[in-house]
Amino acid sequence: MNRESIGEFTEEMIKKTADLLVNSKHAVILTGAGISTESGIPDFRSPKTGLWSMMTPSESMKMFTDHKIFWKIVREIGPKIIKAKPNKAHKIIAQLEEMKIVKALITQNIDGLHKRAGSPLPMRLHGDATEFMCVVCHGRFDAKEIIQKHKPEDDNLPPTCPQCGGQLILDVVLFGENLPRGAWIESVAQSEKSDLFIVIGSSLMVSPANQLPLYALKYGAKLIIINNSPTDLDDKAQMVLRGQIVEVMKKVYKQIKKIKN
Repeated sequence: MNRESIGEFTEEMIKKTADLLVNSKHAVILTGAGISTESGIPDFRSPKTGLWSMMTPSESMKMFTDHKIFWKIVREIGPKIIKAKPNKAHKIIAQLEEMKIVKALITQNIDGLHKRAGSPLPMRLHGDATEFMCVVCHGRFDAKEIIQKHKPEDDNLPPTCPQCGGQLILDVVLFGENLPRGAWIESVAQSEKSDLFIVIGSSLMVSPANQLPLYALKYGAKLIIINNSPTDLDDKAQMVLRGQIVEVMKKVYKQIKKIKN
């Protein structure tokens, strides 16, 4: 596969990305935590600021496999998710969907920012941290209200359901849990149908989401990766645009507008 050299993105790469998007028949985007860092939500693997850097490996495994222990992370990032607003990259993707240039959006993120940016039906592989659900009565509650009502003296205890007193858990997928079946099946179908697959802000380290670009490649799609750090699929991509995601997406969108006009 002919591929642009990996490194800082160039204006020529921006133009090619825009041209491929405009001329694609079924463009699909997969986003990861990197798209939301400029909205103030930390990712997982960045040194010093990533969530992994805040804990030991044994702590991280416990926290991401047990909903009760996961509450510690909720207390850390919950207020940041609540206050966060969609950035320009989220909004541009929503605009590309509205323009029918992007046919499907798949996200690994749990922050709900794509929906708030105007994306109609993002496929959320890992759930939605803007809602709590009760493990007993299955009621759903706004995360903002639950976190704000949680008393300081109950800081180390997960919140309880205001209706039945059962344990509340965030509507997210932890390690070892199955992905939402419908979202995964549709994500695979869209990936296989794509002729252009763009990864934005994902390290492609988490399975099975990291298999989606491979499904796309298997069925002949072109792969573009937009990320500020390397991924294991860089050598399979037609282009790798490395830089701040908002900056890259603003330039790509500006070029698309030029082409469309």
